[in-house]
Amino acid sequence: MDSSSSSCSFEVHASSNVNQATQTDITYMDRIFYEAAVEGMIETFKDNKEPLQHILTPNKNTVLHVHLITTESELSKLSCKEFVKECMGLVYFAEESKSLSTNFVGEILDMCPPLLWQSNAKYETPLHIAARYGHTTIVKVLIERGKSPHQEPESGSNAAREMLRMTNVVKDTALHEAVRYNHHEVVKLLLAEDPDFSYSANDAGETPLYMAAERKFPNLVSEILCTCSSPAYGGPLGRTVLHAAVIWDDEG
Repeated sequence: MDSSSSSCSFEVHASSNVNQATQTDITYMDRIFYEAAVEGMIETFKDNKEPLQHILTPNKNTVLHVHLITTESELSKLSCKEFVKECMGLVYFAEESKSLSTNFVGEILDMCPPLLWQSNAKYETPLHIAARYGHTTIVKVLIERGKSPHQEPESGSNAAREMLRMTNVVKDTALHEAVRYNHHEVVKLLLAEDPDFSYSANDAGETPLYMAAERKFPNLVSEILCTCSSPAYGGPLGRTVLHAAVIWDDEG
């Protein structure tokens, strides 16, 4: 079974409990569209008559979600032998892949602007996914698209900030995702765009600042403290960033 097929099968399995109560909500993405999204083949969607926001996987991922989720693993497809063989050209390969992926994101949003705001079954927007996987250049594209007058739900920079503040099913923002996986450049981008917002805790009781301290990411702690005008310090079970810092210090 190829990687695309296994990804499709995984989504079908993972979504088996999502729509038990609402059978009419079950969706299916044609394999042609799924593979085109994975590979960034924009021409496939240009020839399509169906609205792109209606092409969904069982987990309600759009073609943009699929592309962002699968782009992360492109470099990992190289075997150890291939890695050694391609080592000298690896940087070029990464930059080329990054450029191609950014082009796909831009073109797919030109074709269907609402995809920027469309969330999946876990209420994850494309920005959540891009932040989670550390797609810095794509995060930039998504933020700039959020500022475009024709985008929803508002116009201008306020709309971009609204997108940054959107939460998923466990109340994570894109910043929570970027901090969790220690993507410093993405964290910088998100904070610079909305420095006055005090990010609240997610369902686990973690604010972005607490997450950074608890996970021992000093660069992220510094970035948040230096950029945010009023960062939230709270953590789970009544703990704060100071508690996390003390534990960190005790552990050496």
